[in-house]
Amino acid sequence: MAILDGVLTSDGFLDLDPGYVQDLVRRTHAAGGLWVADEVQGGHGRTGDALWSFERFGIVPDLVTLGKPMGNGHPVAAVITRREIAAAFAEGTVFFSTFGGNPVSAAAALAVLDVIEDERILERVREAGAALRAGVGAVAARHPAIGDVRGMGLANGIEIVRDPATREPDPAGAAAIRDGLRDRGVLVGTTGPHGNVLKVRPPLAFTPAEVPILTAALDAVLAAGP
Repeated sequence: MAILDGVLTSDGFLDLDPGYVQDLVRRTHAAGGLWVADEVQGGHGRTGDALWSFERFGIVPDLVTLGKPMGNGHPVAAVITRREIAAAFAEGTVFFSTFGGNPVSAAAALAVLDVIEDERILERVREAGAALRAGVGAVAARHPAIGDVRGMGLANGIEIVRDPATREPDPAGAAAIRDGLRDRGVLVGTTGPHGNVLKVRPPLAFTPAEVPILTAALDAVLAAGP
C-alpha cells in the first residue's frame, strides 16, 4: 500500500511531476498494492485547482482519506473507496471510524461542501495563493535568508537557509522566524525534513486583502535579525 499527501506538507511542499506520480501508481498496482490519496491536509480545495489535491497528478486512487477540514472544526472523517475494497475489509476485519458520520457530523460535512460551492472557494484560493506567493517573493528579494517560496493555492512553504548560494537549511532560523511571527499575531508552523520550511496554510477564508499582514510581519522579523 502506498500513501501520498497531494501537497507533501510534511516534506516542505514539494511539487511533484504528474508523470512521476503516475508511474508510482502503476508500479504500486503492478506489485499488488493499493494507492491511498491522503486528502486530510490537501483536500477540500486547499490547492485551488480542484477540490482534491490528487487530481493535479491525473490519477485515480484506490482509497481517499478525508479529515480535519471536512467539518470545518467539527469532528468528522471519511474513507472513500470502491465497493469491492470495502467488502474485502468487511470480510477480513472489523471496520469502523472514530469520527464517522453520525447525523450531526454528516450535516456539518455537507454544509462545508455547500459553502465551498456557494462562495466559489476554489477561485478565491487561487487568487489568494498567487497574491501570497508574490508578496512573500517581494520580501525574499530583500532578505537572503529566504531560499525559496513555493506551493499551490493556500498550501505554501517558505524555505529558510543559512546561505542562499548553497541553500543550506537553517532550522534554528526558521524556528526563530516562526516565533517572531507569532509575537506579531501571525501563526505559521515549520516543516520539511530539516524543519527549515515555514508552513503557511491560512484558512480558506483568507483573501488577498490579508496578504500584507503576513508580509509586513515577515519583513519585520527578518529585518530584526537573530
